[in-house]
Amino acid sequence: MSWQRLLVLGLASALCLVHVERAEAGDRLYYLGYEIIQVIDGDTDTIVADIPIKGATREVALTADRKFLYVATNRHLVHKVDLGANRVVATVDVSNDGWGRLMFGFALDPDGKTAYGAFMSRRADNGEAVVGKPVVAQFALETGRLLRSVEVPWGVGYLMSTKNGTTLYAFGQDLYKIDTTGSDLRIVETVPMFDKGMNILGFWVPIFGIGGVASMNYYTEKFMGILLVDQQSGKIDDIVIRGDPPIAYSVVLAPDRSKAYAAADDLIVIDLAKKKYIASVPIKEGTSYGVNVSADGRKIYVGGGGSTLTIYDAQTLKPLKVLQMASDGMHIHRIDF
Repeated sequence: MSWQRLLVLGLASALCLVHVERAEAGDRLYYLGYEIIQVIDGDTDTIVADIPIKGATREVALTADRKFLYVATNRHLVHKVDLGANRVVATVDVSNDGWGRLMFGFALDPDGKTAYGAFMSRRADNGEAVVGKPVVAQFALETGRLLRSVEVPWGVGYLMSTKNGTTLYAFGQDLYKIDTTGSDLRIVETVPMFDKGMNILGFWVPIFGIGGVASMNYYTEKFMGILLVDQQSGKIDDIVIRGDPPIAYSVVLAPDRSKAYAAADDLIVIDLAKKKYIASVPIKEGTSYGVNVSADGRKIYVGGGGSTLTIYDAQTLKPLKVLQMASDGMHIHRIDF
């Protein structure tokens, strides 16, 4: 075989590889259900994989290489999901040393070997119930063993890793900033929220694919606001939205950050520059917890609460498609590959 023919074959093989890599790239949406995670192809809006899990899904975290998704379920289990194979490859139980633990908040450490949880614990001692103090603790992902902890006030419900893992943000009645760099975890700053009348429920926070900025809505007696948390710098922008506050469980940024979309009984569009509501349509499928948006900003995904996922046109707010899911859902996360 001549060297010219070998060169042509080599170029053809390379082009095929490029084509395969491009075909595999794109949006994937992960619908967090009960006993199952369902994967939706963002190009075709079809369900392409079912991932069986144990329990009801709650928080998730993505490894830096985007190969694995960690999913917390039943408040005490953590599943490691291989995103290439679409299957659970490991599971750990944080209730493993005589203490029954409930985890409200989960964040992955950059080392990929440990994670953090906000825990409430209890155990039996001679027939009497012993309730442990609420803590944020670091634990080993391989064994579930707690490595170190710091006591926090009651009510911490959401954790976020910032500044390359050197600081944890623990959201409860107030925001507690936890330094992770020393031999012990320690709270280094408390940012008041409760005294300002801010009530936040960080259960439905979309954090992947929006440039590392997490969005969390909160309420006062007069208005709804949105906290935008930059996970790299730790900076928080507080945006107060003018107008009568709607009911919303979650809020997601548009890719260009000009708008935000909120969801509960209605799908609501918010102009972030003008800080006001500009459109709203009822969600025909019923109350929804989660909202997300495609990478190109053209489609909005609304689901959770019930067992459907509705895809909307972002310009017209008209439903494009309704997917019947395998179970009621908790949230929808988007990952770009």
